[in-house]
Amino acid sequence: MRPVVKKVLSSSLVGALASPLSVDDYLSLIDRRLSIKEPRGRVTSVARQTDDSVTLTIDPNDNWQGHHAGQHVLLGVDLDGVRHSRCFSLVSAPSDPLIEITVKRNGDGRVSNFLVDHAARGQLVHLSPAEGDFCPQRIAPPKALLISAGSGITPVMGVLRDWIARGQLNDVVFIHYARSQADMIYAAEVDALAARHDGLRVATVFTAEGAGRIDDAAIDAQVADLAERETWLCGPSGFMDAAEALIVARSNKPLHREQFAATRREAAHGEGAVRFLKSDRAASGETGSLLEIAEGAGLKPAYGCRMGICHACKCRVSEGSVRDLRTNRVREVRDTDIQLCIHAAAGDVAVEL
Repeated sequence: MRPVVKKVLSSSLVGALASPLSVDDYLSLIDRRLSIKEPRGRVTSVARQTDDSVTLTIDPNDNWQGHHAGQHVLLGVDLDGVRHSRCFSLVSAPSDPLIEITVKRNGDGRVSNFLVDHAARGQLVHLSPAEGDFCPQRIAPPKALLISAGSGITPVMGVLRDWIARGQLNDVVFIHYARSQADMIYAAEVDALAARHDGLRVATVFTAEGAGRIDDAAIDAQVADLAERETWLCGPSGFMDAAEALIVARSNKPLHREQFAATRREAAHGEGAVRFLKSDRAASGETGSLLEIAEGAGLKPAYGCRMGICHACKCRVSEGSVRDLRTNRVREVRDTDIQLCIHAAAGDVAVEL
């Protein structure tokens, strides 16, 4: 949409003429991807690399402001008239005009399972601005280690694709852990890249085939010069904790850990009473995050990742004492916006919800 058209459609006059609907409601009658401000996209291709995953290529509208390597996006889909949003890593290189995500089935995860089973070409998705600092610098290091497990391969692939697109693939060791060859997403692409680029050495470990878990012997055998390599790490929380301990014992080089893949949240125990001012409801703050307490009280606050990444559940606390579930820090807040999913009550709390 041309900037001058957006400017006209964003005016208060046009907004008043569209009322009680929004301008976006009328634009959707022309093309559901059109919006004055909201990033949206249309799925242009769907690939199912494994039985429990789906890879989506998405053509975003002109409200999408791009991304950096390894960042993630809050992707929303409408299910039964309700929009549900979840965080997914961006696998595409920033130079690619299309964006790519890969979703793995996640237990009872409503959005992930819906996409794995039902995602189709032409489907509309809602997007947030890209976030995350998994790859904070644009220049690739002389030597790098990429290490991932399961779906943690997705942001790592985004970093690798970016280095290749910019001609900065220097000396990279890429270690990936998966249950089996059939469970590994991007297996064919990783093998092809290793065959094409002398600067990339790939080691895949299939744990269901007796290869074992990550340990001292494995890391020493796979990357003897670890002390010389900057590391990018992503995977399940237990895997990342084990890998991080091994890496920091061997290297003083920077280690980038993608927190989107696993939160270090403390047990969500609280105290006091929680009052929801706009809904005129109250609940005990003793069990669960403020988000969980709100849901237990029958409220439906917005949320996305449920681990403090996407900020979708941010809400204003009028006053009260809260505990940060990542750091265990307790603080008094007044007229402050906080993320409900990573805070518990540390006393009486009044939430504007």
